[in-house]
Amino acid sequence: MYAFPVTDLAERLDALLELADIDEVILTRAGADNLVLVREPVWRGVQEALHLLGNDLNAERLLCSLLQLRADLLPIRDTP
Repeated sequence: MYAFPVTDLAERLDALLELADIDEVILTRAGADNLVLVREPVWRGVQEALHLLGNDLNAERLLCSLLQLRADLLPIRDTP
């Protein structure tokens, strides 16, 4: 078994995310499942979106709201 100090891991992950300037990092491993590292706010956003879209009624209401907002914000164009 290989032990890696958590403090070292945290320092390296912070540097990796800062240098990459991305929200997720895919750790590929030969012969094992890959891992995805994401920032906590991104993960929370994904969880919230999944929850909100988790049933058909919520999904339909959200879509209708988005379409209404889009119609309100975009000017109506007259076609020549």
